[in-house]
Amino acid sequence: MKLYLIAVEPSADQLGADLVTELRVLRPDISFAGIGGPRMKAAGIPSQMDIDGLAILGITEALRRLPLVRNKIIVATERIETAQPDAVIFLDSYGFMIRLAERLRKRGFDKTLIKYVAPQVWAMRPSRAPRVARLFDGLLTLHPFEAEYFTPLGLPTHYVGNAVYDTNYRAGDAQAIREQYNLGDRPILSVYFGSRQSEVVRLAKPFADAVVSLKKSLPDLAVISPVSDSVAKDVGAAAGADPRLNEIILLPESAKLDAMACATAALACSGTVTTQLACAGVPTVVAYRLSGLTYLIVKQLFKPDYMSMVNIAADEPLMPEFVQSDVTGDTLAQAVLPYLTDTKKRDAARAALIAQTDSLRGPKTVTASARAAQGVLDILAEA
Repeated sequence: MKLYLIAVEPSADQLGADLVTELRVLRPDISFAGIGGPRMKAAGIPSQMDIDGLAILGITEALRRLPLVRNKIIVATERIETAQPDAVIFLDSYGFMIRLAERLRKRGFDKTLIKYVAPQVWAMRPSRAPRVARLFDGLLTLHPFEAEYFTPLGLPTHYVGNAVYDTNYRAGDAQAIREQYNLGDRPILSVYFGSRQSEVVRLAKPFADAVVSLKKSLPDLAVISPVSDSVAKDVGAAAGADPRLNEIILLPESAKLDAMACATAALACSGTVTTQLACAGVPTVVAYRLSGLTYLIVKQLFKPDYMSMVNIAADEPLMPEFVQSDVTGDTLAQAVLPYLTDTKKRDAARAALIAQTDSLRGPKTVTASARAAQGVLDILAEA
């Protein structure tokens, strides 16, 4: 049996690598090919296509990159058709994946198509559910309640859980970063710019403003930032354009757990990393900016009161959130400062985040990736 995996964003790349590892345990005879990033490559699946530029969010960004996306979909289709796999697994990234699946179906590709991570129809745009059900033969979901949107449409749906909870984010070495950069016992702010170019571009200035403001109150504050390969060039370019970002010590993404372990507090772009920080118990302030047009549309459609999953689950802002015009250096600095200076506030935030993520994790006897691997095999058996 041959499986083809596609991932065009860092979080999906990790999902793919973990899924392959577990599938090899269950079925050593399966062979793999695919399109992905460094983690899938490390798992033995070198990418058959360059995915640079495909981590896209927002209407204006999608329109601007439409020629690139169309070209990549054509290339990906050719790679899949040439590989002739028994099944294709599409990892997250709804916009790109749905268009690729549609092109494959129109060209008569009749093999099993599996979507891993459902579009968040519970949060906005429930009309996506019928489109997913029409194109795919099986769906793996992160949340148990998502099945109710897809199974009535005839799509076999398997709840596997969120793989983010498979990692112990409190296992980092706090002293490693402090010793490597001679930080002593200084307070440390850990900064996360996001995993997309547009996120780095929109948040670089307010994050730099916040760092400057915080350093006025805490001159000995150290600022670190683990940077993913997908945006390393973008962060470097932002630092070149704004010398104030040189105050931030840039770390490889491989140092993320150590960075979380030593962080007194964090400032983060909304995304998977906020759940990781919550699991680590790092008091965090969350920021996000979209293009004006995208924000107006999302504001009308998005149902939850919060962006971060930990806040949505708790139904309260365990991590303070700031969006659009509220994302300024002053507002971010004012929100972060108490976590850096008030031990009681910091400890209370840490305890609340750990308690909430522990409840979301639940009793873990089998990892989400292992359940996903079994789900893939079950879907293939049912197809």
